[in-house]
Amino acid sequence: MSRVTRRETLGLLAGSAATLGAAGTNKSGTNRIVPFERGDVVAGCTLLNDKTDDHRGQGRLLHYDGNLRLKNTIFLDDTTHVVQGTRFAPDGTLWAFDAFAYKIVRFARNGKRLPNFPGPPKSFAHVNFLPDGRLLMGENFVGAKSRVPLHTTLPFMPGTQRFGDGHLFALSRKGKVLREYATRTHGGIGGFQGLTASVLLDGGRRVGYTSESGPIIFHYDLENDRQLPNLVGYPDNSGHFFFDLSLDRTGRLLVIAGAKIEAYDLAGQLLKTYPLASFGWASMSEPVTATHVFATNFFSGEIVKVDLAGGKVLASAQTGINKCLSGAAEFAG
Repeated sequence: MSRVTRRETLGLLAGSAATLGAAGTNKSGTNRIVPFERGDVVAGCTLLNDKTDDHRGQGRLLHYDGNLRLKNTIFLDDTTHVVQGTRFAPDGTLWAFDAFAYKIVRFARNGKRLPNFPGPPKSFAHVNFLPDGRLLMGENFVGAKSRVPLHTTLPFMPGTQRFGDGHLFALSRKGKVLREYATRTHGGIGGFQGLTASVLLDGGRRVGYTSESGPIIFHYDLENDRQLPNLVGYPDNSGHFFFDLSLDRTGRLLVIAGAKIEAYDLAGQLLKTYPLASFGWASMSEPVTATHVFATNFFSGEIVKVDLAGGKVLASAQTGINKCLSGAAEFAG
């Protein structure tokens, strides 16, 4: 594997104008309703079609079967920028996020669109479901400026001059803020990446989380509302870039890290590395079995199914869209 450059990593933050490709034949406004079946996968793949803003475009979700054969293309008419953070809830509802437009869209397990989640106007871009029914969402953005040039405009929270605080929020199923946790974040290379991905630990009493492109896996005690020592941490110049994370069925912490997936125990010890071809792998599914995980490449637009025993790629699909593929969710049935 060639050495990952700072320029490559900045590309994951800033993006560029995408090449429009054909991944499905539906046109906007003509969505088919296709139920989700066990093993199906849904990924965000926005059609970036604004020459002045490389994160703005027609929202889309691509619906594949478990072998990454395309089953349906779902167009979204009320998002404005990159759609990400796809996740199936325990009841089978699909969630997806536009952190720029403060939109949280949902679909029932039968494929029908549900009303958007009425959360507060914050840059939420992922969700976890606590056992007691509460929702946990982290602010995707933090601070008030970027350290790197961007070809998009990050939104200020209403009535402020800040993108966000990078905090974690507990919400009711109706969108009421129940608690705000003052989580520490890294900022990533651009300085504006907040709490961009998280995973429940210890039955939801703790969370592990990342700031996209940063070298730290943070750790927070929800029960006692306190920051814990980092689960994993490397120096800023170490060449480590963490993007997304999840627990596999054996309790290992899987972290997608640009050119690989790493597996850690919950003491932060590296157990196994799964190399991936090229750089740009930045999101992954929550494994619903012990056998595999799905990963997506932001740069190339490829999605793969990775064997968790030996790391073999079991299936792959090419969306034909560069620098917008974000999020993967597998339907457990």
